[in-house]
Amino acid sequence: MKHIVTIFAAFAIALALPACSDAKTETPAKAAAVATTTQIDHVNAQQAADIIKKQDGIVVLDVRTPGEFASGHIDGAVNVDFKNRNFENELSKFDKNQTYLIHCRSGGRSTASLKSFKKLGFKHIIHMDGGMIGWNKANLPTVN
Repeated sequence: MKHIVTIFAAFAIALALPACSDAKTETPAKAAAVATTTQIDHVNAQQAADIIKKQDGIVVLDVRTPGEFASGHIDGAVNVDFKNRNFENELSKFDKNQTYLIHCRSGGRSTASLKSFKKLGFKHIIHMDGGMIGWNKANLPTVN
């Protein structure tokens, strides 16, 4: 009986000790990542064209392959291939406080890329729904 009480007391102390430790177990980087939220707006091609014209400093990111990009893209767009295994590493080089308008061919890859923008802590992303298909249907200009 004496051993049972001793074992029970030791067990109770073992359970109580972690509660006495410092409550801050998050690293500063992890805490900052949790505090960061990404604003994502969805627009159609015409709205995207209007934003590009009116909003100074917006960066257009085309996440299609280099071949797709070369076949025609929005003037001034920067190509960052979503299919490239270094996609997130390439994205991490961009200013996270900047506003980016992102698109692909039809909207699938750029929608999938939103997860990476959130993960990396980008502040504001404008997603062009419908991608370049929508842009071309709206008869908006492209360059090669």
